Amino acid sequence: MKLLQILLVALGLSLAACSTSRQALPIEPGVAKSLADYRAENISNLEYQLQFDIPKGKEEAIPGQNRMTFDLKSAEQDLQIDFREDGSMIKFVKCNGKLSAYRFESEHIIIPKAELKTGLNEIKIEFITGNTSLNRNDEFLYTLFVPDRARTAFPCFDQPNLKAEFQLNLMVPSDWKAMANGKLQSKTDKADKSFYQFAKTKALPTYLFSFVAGEFETITRDYKGHKHTLYHRETDPEKLAQNTDEIFRLLFESLDWLESYTDMPYPFAKYDLVVIPSFQYGGMEHTGATLYNASKLFLDKNPSQNSILYRANLIAHETAHMWFGDLVTMKWFDQVWLKEVFANFLADKITNPSFPDMNHKLKFQMAHFPSSYGVDRSSGANPINQVLPNLKDAGSVYGAIIYHKSPIVMNMLENITGEEALKKGLQSYIKNYAYGNASWEDLISILDESTASDLKNWSKVWVDQAGRAHISCELISEKGKIKQLNLTQKDVNGADGKWTQDLNVVLGYQGENQIIEIKMDGPNIALDAATGLDVPDYIIPNGKGNAYGFFELDEQSKSYLLANIGQIKDDLVRGIAWINLYENLREGQISGRDFILSIEKHLPAEQNKLILERMLAYLKSAYWLDLTKDERHELGKKLEESLWLRLSTDKDMSRKSSLYAALANIAETTDRLEQLYRVWKDETPIGGFSLSETKATALACNLAIKMPEKAEELVQTQIDRIQNPDHKKRLLFVAPALSADPQVREAFFNSLKQAENREIERWVLDALSYLNHPIREQEALAHLPQELELLKEIQITGDIFFPAGWLSASYSGLQSKEAGDITRQFLEERPDYPENLKLKILQAADQVLKK
Repeated sequence: MKLLQILLVALGLSLAACSTSRQALPIEPGVAKSLADYRAENISNLEYQLQFDIPKGKEEAIPGQNRMTFDLKSAEQDLQIDFREDGSMIKFVKCNGKLSAYRFESEHIIIPKAELKTGLNEIKIEFITGNTSLNRNDEFLYTLFVPDRARTAFPCFDQPNLKAEFQLNLMVPSDWKAMANGKLQSKTDKADKSFYQFAKTKALPTYLFSFVAGEFETITRDYKGHKHTLYHRETDPEKLAQNTDEIFRLLFESLDWLESYTDMPYPFAKYDLVVIPSFQYGGMEHTGATLYNASKLFLDKNPSQNSILYRANLIAHETAHMWFGDLVTMKWFDQVWLKEVFANFLADKITNPSFPDMNHKLKFQMAHFPSSYGVDRSSGANPINQVLPNLKDAGSVYGAIIYHKSPIVMNMLENITGEEALKKGLQSYIKNYAYGNASWEDLISILDESTASDLKNWSKVWVDQAGRAHISCELISEKGKIKQLNLTQKDVNGADGKWTQDLNVVLGYQGENQIIEIKMDGPNIALDAATGLDVPDYIIPNGKGNAYGFFELDEQSKSYLLANIGQIKDDLVRGIAWINLYENLREGQISGRDFILSIEKHLPAEQNKLILERMLAYLKSAYWLDLTKDERHELGKKLEESLWLRLSTDKDMSRKSSLYAALANIAETTDRLEQLYRVWKDETPIGGFSLSETKATALACNLAIKMPEKAEELVQTQIDRIQNPDHKKRLLFVAPALSADPQVREAFFNSLKQAENREIERWVLDALSYLNHPIREQEALAHLPQELELLKEIQITGDIFFPAGWLSASYSGLQSKEAGDITRQFLEERPDYPENLKLKILQAADQVLKK
């Protein structure tokens, strides 16, 4: 023993460290990182053979079986198998051929170590399937297991860095169809049931395992020797005819581009699409069984430019995940952004050729910067890289930072390495870690080999640090000439900023621009190249969009841009100027009234669709959040007239769609509401623009809130009009939130406190937004404490975007200091409130916390 001690000391180790693996791992709810690390080190060659017997009635139990086989490196620990359901749902467990003396504790089936052996082990479990993530409807169900929800349905090792091959068998009602990750091997009909047997998959993490069953129609296309099937429930033949070919075209275009870019063929057996009504997300990248939101793929006639762009990017995004996320998976969900950054970054590259007339730099700005700023300007800002001790909290890491700031940072990385070097680095990354797991640090190590810059230190600032630089200008002039022009960057606390980035400072003169390129690599930078130039009308420090931060506009620039922004000829500079104006509004540097008047002034002449849609989005936000009721009354009629006039005269149907949506959103005057009511009744046309069923339903809901005397007629008539049964069920669900009777609304709100009434999350968020409409602010204030109180439960019972969506809907109609006071009191009374949820509250409540 003394000799061993001497050797260990010489190696810088200790007996205590040597015996760590022998210490019993704690048993706690969720999937702790320490447990996941131990299992990833100790378990290999994992396979699941799963079977589910699905009845027709959604309230009936689903019997399940799981045969798990794996190699065990060490049998010194009890084995923890994750199952986040009641222990009574476990019917029996066999370990290596014998009934197990297992115990159930803290969401885990514990297999005694005495029953295990080094090498090959087999565990058989019969159970009742948990319903939490099965999304059961009357006529279909679909699984959604990201990030740690597989354990809510069946016993498994629910962690991303323990991939397994899955073989699935399904029994479903005979009039249903079924599909899954693997190819269908056989289908056998037995009386009122059909038995589906699917081929074994490649290695997948549990969050990507998926199956769908129900009453679906199918459309199949052949492409390069492979069949691709789209499963759907759309009942409108015109909508199918308008969209199906384009959906497949976008899919095939994405597959071809990614195979070329990655230098690797599509890495899985098949790619089928399932289009789900009221799906929680835009899409979910299950290999072979990718789910999409029906409203995002099946667009109405005359869709807006944003809708067309969103669909193209969505299909490209989910397809990129097949390589980035599915083939190579992050090791832990603290780096879930790693798969999302590649998907978003590459989706932009994929879709660009489909829109040859579009300014793609402007598109990138509009797609990512406003959403990312929405979080980074708040006191709840989080870094791209986040801390995640337990997978049960993984849902809280999702948000605009991982979806929108990370592509901005990736774009910066590409500018540092060069486009070709980044491409080669990603190809090496894919080949090195195929069907396995990798981290951001693994990629940085690959890129560092061919890059002169210190990427590791660059990453510490941009990936590991929260917030954004606050950059301001100081101009000293003499006789109309610039004597000195300085840029200063601070962090949120007023300390010197440490961000390093390239800036293209635009000096604007009567619509013409002069650009000065500088590297902002310190807290203060002097622009010597500006000395002696004429004093400009305006200064935009990030004029070409390479830089990220809050760019505080000087008084001269603010005044000039508010009055004359439409004179800027360069679309990119003009679009960035609008983003900067809005951020200055949000930071209290511009009044809501001045901002709205500027939009109203420049709206008639704006022809760029991307900028127009951004202006209209800002108009809707600022109208409800930055104007008092009196200001809305003063400015509303003029705004409505401007929107109606342009809507009636504009020849472009995409722009008409955007203008109509903005008009319907802000309309409050009696005359305009009556006019929109007649439009809904098909009595008044709008210059050739017709309402689809979707738009008519949205208008009916909007008018029901603003015209309570007609609420019952609007809602009931629209329910009767709707042909699609899924759409009809959605409106029936939200109808109480649209009622003119406050007691009906209150009863409906109280019903949302029960988890079973929150199962279809998209419907719940729509209804909550109706309840909390700005017109109903006093009612919304009364709901707010209860909505905050429910947040912990919402995280436990809901999917990944539900907590943030719940908060967004809760604060959507609030602009008063009272809402900020309620929020502050809630957090002050709970000093130990979970940090991840606290940040979500601070992000959602940013507007009212600044009151």
